[in-house]
Amino acid sequence: MSSDSLPPPPERPISATIHIGASSISLLIYIKNSEGQSEQIDFLEQSTPIAHDVFTRGKLNRSTIERCVNILTGFQQSAEELGTSVSITSLRVVATNILSEASNKEVFLNRIHISCGMNVEILDDGEMTRLIYLKTRRRLSDTPSMRTLNTLVLHVGPGNTRAILLQKGRITSYNSYRLGVHRTGVSIAKNENSNFYRKSIRTQIKGPLDSVIEEFSDADIEHIVLIGYEIQLLRSFIKKFKDKSCSTEALSKLCDEAAKKDDDEIVQSYQVDYQTAEGILPALEINLAVVSAFNPKRIHIPESDYELGLLQDLNSTPSLSGEFTKEVISSAEIIAKKYKVHMPHARQVAHLSHQLFEQLQDLHKLSEHDALLLHISAILHECGGFIGNRAHHKHSQYIILNSEIFGLPRADVEMIALIARYHRNSLPKQNHAIYRDLNMINRMRVSKLASLLRIADALELSHAKRVSDLEIRISRRRLHIYLPRVVDAHTERLAMQSKGDLFENIFGLEINLIEDKLS
Repeated sequence: MSSDSLPPPPERPISATIHIGASSISLLIYIKNSEGQSEQIDFLEQSTPIAHDVFTRGKLNRSTIERCVNILTGFQQSAEELGTSVSITSLRVVATNILSEASNKEVFLNRIHISCGMNVEILDDGEMTRLIYLKTRRRLSDTPSMRTLNTLVLHVGPGNTRAILLQKGRITSYNSYRLGVHRTGVSIAKNENSNFYRKSIRTQIKGPLDSVIEEFSDADIEHIVLIGYEIQLLRSFIKKFKDKSCSTEALSKLCDEAAKKDDDEIVQSYQVDYQTAEGILPALEINLAVVSAFNPKRIHIPESDYELGLLQDLNSTPSLSGEFTKEVISSAEIIAKKYKVHMPHARQVAHLSHQLFEQLQDLHKLSEHDALLLHISAILHECGGFIGNRAHHKHSQYIILNSEIFGLPRADVEMIALIARYHRNSLPKQNHAIYRDLNMINRMRVSKLASLLRIADALELSHAKRVSDLEIRISRRRLHIYLPRVVDAHTERLAMQSKGDLFENIFGLEINLIEDKLS
């Protein structure tokens, strides 16, 4: 066959991500290469006063909404101008989580949908945590000292600050605080007296800052990594960088210089727009305050463009195996220990749940992500005992709903809370809070996962690890569970009478426990 007759190479799908941020809207158009990495085709960014509106008025001005519509419409036109050969096959549009604090957020979302045909997803704390995790993992690769030194990764965002503590390269603590660049900056009236303005910022941030210091005071922090839109943008203006590290003194000097400038001078000196200029001094003051409190040996600020990096991370899917899963499970175990859960029992129930999930895959047809939710539910199913043994399944639901599990979005946390709530007593009912708001698919996911958790919990009722392995066989209308090295399953069989009902109702299979007669 001649080269002229060879078929053209298959076109690679082109994708785009839009981030409606606190002070700007950005667009990344990209294509995946053969190694699964993103290759940038185009990157656009325009300013918008979303944070200013939310934190000064509690809602978005009509002019701001129209500006956002015009920017997004312009982005659509720019994508079309790339050429008729370019066709965007997938588009993800996300918005800063401070939009949740706007009283007219639904008006904004509907306006975008009607005018631009875009469905906007508001980033929740779990998704933001995942994005910061991805940035942290890259820092581990770029900065070997993070694997040996006690390292605090600080992300000062527009509305909240997130802090991750790594010890020997593993996350050991995580928390978020209502301490943000724009939350702080726009709530304070600028004064011609720069010293008065700085004092006002420091007064405003003192409460949340004290919480950060108290949380990590015993961690012996040796290294701090500063992440954030403003601080990464200012990196090139910080003098005396050595081995990719800056000093507290150099950061303080830049803060002093910025404090003497008005908005016009900040825009000109740091080459930013006026929306970003509002947050420059608050960002410097917050980062400097944390650094000064811990006095680390090293301070690292990534060289990469924050917004571009965020857009690239938004189009990547977190691996549900390996390091990310370990960190999610570790976070759940920290919560479990906080509420005095009997960890050997919790881990054994998780172990048995996993075996049930794997061996019944052809029956339940759930995903790998569902397996993770089941594992976390097993770890936390008895945390409600901290409040009281009576109705502890309901207490577990309450505690989980009011906890943040590292790397998981709010929807996943609600699923886990329901699965844990149904590990005993009542089966799911349509009048139960949260469950009633789920669609049919997610109700079935909860019921399937809760049914497996109930079986696993029944097999570990004694808290003695009597059942360590399972062998499952299905015949006609029965699920046979063979229990190696268990000669008398009387206790487990009694427990299964009250816990096996959900599984039997869903799958139509009666549970039959089979002892090991040869032991």
